[in-house]
Amino acid sequence: MSISYREAKRILAKQEEAREVINSYRGMETLGKRLQLKNNKELILKLFEIEADDSVVEVFTHLKALYEEQWGDAEATAPPEVPGQVEEDEEEPKARYAKEESAEVEEVEAVKA
Repeated sequence: MSISYREAKRILAKQEEAREVINSYRGMETLGKRLQLKNNKELILKLFEIEADDSVVEVFTHLKALYEEQWGDAEATAPPEVPGQVEEDEEEPKARYAKEESAEVEEVEAVKA
């Protein structure tokens, strides 16, 4: 065997954690369509509309820290002609990540010494 029992248990725990994260995002993938919005950009703008101003500032602070390069690009780009209205995408954007069904976990048998 190449890994220890403790390492195998740690790996299984991480797989379970990863499955929970994926499942928590699953409903968000189609939320914009269920709300009959044209695309996810409209969904983001709609969500900012319902939040208090201080929450929006806090989110922007996180976005600026997480996506520093894109933030700089956005600041260098001219503002839209009609703020708050997003043009419909001509073609469906390709998903950044492949959509997967629930992850399968193999059962691990106890090793007899």
